Amino acid sequence: ESIIILFLLMGVGFLCRRTGVIGPDGARGLSSFVVNVSLPALILMAMQVPLTPELVENAGGILLGIAVFYAVSFALAFTVPRFIEDSDLEQGVMRFMLVFSNLGFMGIPVAGAVFGPEAIFYVSIFNLTFSILLFSVGVLMLRPDMGRYLDPKLFLNTGLIASVAGLILFTLQVHIPSPFADVFTLLGSTTTPLAMVVVGALLATLPVEGLFTDKKIWVISAVRLCIIPIAVFVLLRPFVGGPFLLGVPVLLAAMPVAANTVMLAEEYHVDATTGSKGVFLTTILSLLTLPLITLLIT
Repeated sequence: ESIIILFLLMGVGFLCRRTGVIGPDGARGLSSFVVNVSLPALILMAMQVPLTPELVENAGGILLGIAVFYAVSFALAFTVPRFIEDSDLEQGVMRFMLVFSNLGFMGIPVAGAVFGPEAIFYVSIFNLTFSILLFSVGVLMLRPDMGRYLDPKLFLNTGLIASVAGLILFTLQVHIPSPFADVFTLLGSTTTPLAMVVVGALLATLPVEGLFTDKKIWVISAVRLCIIPIAVFVLLRPFVGGPFLLGVPVLLAAMPVAANTVMLAEEYHVDATTGSKGVFLTTILSLLTLPLITLLIT
């Protein structure tokens, strides 16, 4: 159901762009709003989780899962694109797609459906690391040319500020009071629908046949949906067990490409076409791969 919802939201964006409801400037404006307002709000509220005794007890296993999750992702991200793409900027988009999966919107409902509501807490812990990496290392992946000059302005973005603020509040166990928490929650709830609408609007500008004939995107999709989760499973299984410490990292590693790929590509003036194709194709293919990965870990 989560995957179908994503497709329906992309369909809305597709139709709005084709009928002129959303123009080129409109799509760009929505993308900028997601990156600078709604996504930071979502990140901030995702870190408003309690520090429970269970978390302290399983801290070692959770940290191991996060370490393996990103070690595998980064290792393949800095290897595979070199063999299929010559452009540094295109390689950066592909690296981003291999590291950052759609573990926010899809990860929470899917993990909850497979392992029960207790799993959602563990997904939230993964979101802490995801949020910090997204607006730091993720930005450097998309714009490696800017990283060579170590421009501090590259990291002065609302996403990273929200991630650091959220981590500080989580560490100190400070909870945002109402009505501010309600405002951030409402803003954050617009992230997924707006992001998928923008993806659909960008797809409307591409030839339909081009969405399925790009061999490079098929390679990235295979690595994203199959190789990464299987590698995480193989490496973690000897050390941890159970649905939360083993199952959650593997399931999150099997998620399709994050829709944030398109938003950030637009924001940092990188061609978002590759990202749009990646989000579209991996979301379709995950209809087949996610049930198979679920069978593996259960």
